[in-house]
Amino acid sequence: MFGNDVAREARAHALAAWPEEACGVVSGGRYIRVENIAADPDNGFEMPAETWLKFKPEAVIHSHNAKVHPHWPSKADMESQIAARVPFGIVSCDGEVTTPILWWGDHCLDVPLTGRSFVPGVFDCYGLVRSWYWQERGIRLPDFARSKSWWEEGENLLADLFEEAGFRAVDASEAQPGDVFFMRLVSKVPCHSGILLADGLCLHHLDGRLSRREPIGPWLRRVTHCVRYIG
Repeated sequence: MFGNDVAREARAHALAAWPEEACGVVSGGRYIRVENIAADPDNGFEMPAETWLKFKPEAVIHSHNAKVHPHWPSKADMESQIAARVPFGIVSCDGEVTTPILWWGDHCLDVPLTGRSFVPGVFDCYGLVRSWYWQERGIRLPDFARSKSWWEEGENLLADLFEEAGFRAVDASEAQPGDVFFMRLVSKVPCHSGILLADGLCLHHLDGRLSRREPIGPWLRRVTHCVRYIG
């Protein structure tokens, strides 16, 4: 996203800091190492407050210990990115090798709607809904921090947060293209969402599959709610 020099320096920092999480910022097109002052640097990162005034970051990059944490943002990572409003990146490291940087943030809204690989919190079902509304209607829906399996942790994010995002429930018989559907998939609460399209099609993104357009018919028995954006 910022070029090979930034990626190379961030990955070298991750390797040098392992098993602790490295953190740094992109400023002036360069990667700058920043001290991780987190109380538990093996499992999180925190940068000194003056980092933002001193460097005016264009992006933030931190590392994950690949032996402990997955290569996608945690809920806390997402909360930090949403608050900072700049792209964030993750480098995973096992002490010997590092991964390419996984970037996320609102620039992901412009990624093509179909053919996306699933990445929790980045390219997931709600990420696709946000992208569709941005690309097709010019509406920037708010992002919400979420863990990979929030529905197994007593949360009901779809029901709780879509209203905050500007949606209201509609009867399934009145659903129209552009409305959002919720599904239950072996879960107590709806855990999946997608967009209704014309001609009996839908757009959605399931874990383990590429995002795609396909007939909604086979999924109708799993649909629990339909909601419409009203702003």
